Amino acid sequence: MKLKTQLSILVLLGLIACGKPPKHSVGVVSQGAGSGVGGAGTADSKGMLTCSNTGKTYKGFGNVELTASRITEVPMEGDRFRIKPYGALKSDFQRVLGAVPKSLDANAATFAQAADRWYTEPMASAVTLFTTYRVSYEAALTLTASDAKYSSAPTEESAKAACDSFARKVWNKVPTSDQVASCVKIAVVDTAAETDAKARWAYALASVMAATGFVAY
Repeated sequence: MKLKTQLSILVLLGLIACGKPPKHSVGVVSQGAGSGVGGAGTADSKGMLTCSNTGKTYKGFGNVELTASRITEVPMEGDRFRIKPYGALKSDFQRVLGAVPKSLDANAATFAQAADRWYTEPMASAVTLFTTYRVSYEAALTLTASDAKYSSAPTEESAKAACDSFARKVWNKVPTSDQVASCVKIAVVDTAAETDAKARWAYALASVMAATGFVAY
């Protein structure tokens, strides 16, 4: 998977550039394109979705229409995911783990933290992808360190159950068999050289939190 390959390269670069990042090059669970959640719209003969309600319009100085650049038409099979802003990510980490990783606050600017009463649309990049994985890994390490069920090295069976359960909690939906298999592979195969069982679990759980089901709408 392309996303896994890209993240593997980023993780390896992080070994040189940053403090104490993950030691293994592992990926994230791929969720594919075309499954984003959008507003109501209608499909035309060209395979495009046209928004039926563009919302309120606003004019600024010089009578300039501030909403003229709104996107009102997208490919029907296109990827319509939107990256969650900093505030939403912070709330979701609290929901899933009961705490917000310190590294998330330290990297607020990376996730386009906006000033009070303002909003900035986050943009995905190699930096946000890598930072998301690092933050997720830190959070996962805290989780595995405090739960006895992660004391033993993952097996095919235990990883399948844990990956499925965690994905349901994190994504608020039922994962596909392929998504669970990707997580299991990370826990059982990709991190086999890791001697710390809790770290192996953390890599797998981080891959779920760094996937689009968690970081995007």
